[in-house]
Amino acid sequence: MDRALRCRRLLAVVLLLLCAVPALAEAEQFVCWPIARGDTASSLARRLTGRADAAYTPIFQIRNPARRMFVPKSQYQRLSAGWQACVATRQAKTPPLAYSASAASTASAIVANEPAITSAPLVPSSASSTLTPGKRLGEGTFGVTMAATVLLILMMSASVAGLLVARPIPAAMLRAGEAFVTVFARPLRDLSPDAPPIQTRFRFVRRKQQLEISIAPGPGRRYPNLADHRTNVEYDVNRVMRVLGHQLVLSDGLRAAGKWVVVPIRLADAKPTGAK
Repeated sequence: MDRALRCRRLLAVVLLLLCAVPALAEAEQFVCWPIARGDTASSLARRLTGRADAAYTPIFQIRNPARRMFVPKSQYQRLSAGWQACVATRQAKTPPLAYSASAASTASAIVANEPAITSAPLVPSSASSTLTPGKRLGEGTFGVTMAATVLLILMMSASVAGLLVARPIPAAMLRAGEAFVTVFARPLRDLSPDAPPIQTRFRFVRRKQQLEISIAPGPGRRYPNLADHRTNVEYDVNRVMRVLGHQLVLSDGLRAAGKWVVVPIRLADAKPTGAK
């Protein structure tokens, strides 16, 4: 398998894991209480968790039961009496007065994989019983997110480094490319022996087992180029293939890449990776 393709697949897996982190955090079960007129997000968070600033943390959410979804925290300044204040079950201690009346409904809702809803009144809870669990949730979610982010950065760095490392061209393909250039440039060199008639560069495409020979005019020259001399370039390429035809075949059509004419060739007995 091509190394670049492997890197892309690994990056895709890491990205999927990173995207799954928020979903895992949101899968937490919540216990909810109705909001009364005049309640604010800070006062509700203080009553349920002992911390007013918990209103803007993942352990505290405002729920719209009509739409069966949590309200964005940007809307916490204007609460509706029909909404509910929710606290993550593993972070908040159920108020003692509410527990006896709602324990059965809460347990059955959790088993059914639905947010647990209770109609019990709000009862103040002690700060000491909720600060440590709440902090563990924040630290755990942050730690997982940071670990996935660091892993993604490392994978991207490895991918870029792998792509930047020049892969050696197989010896047989390199010899074939050099032979092509020699035959192509021979008549042009005879016309001007003092200066190189063409510039060349090679690029090997491993998946296709193909060598891309890029040819550009030498200093002070205009040939070869496909814009003005396509017919002549095609004639010269065919001439080279007649000479080397027992070794090479054109694997695709000629194309232009800026000042370069790209000639893709492969060995006559070579097959693209995966071909039968």
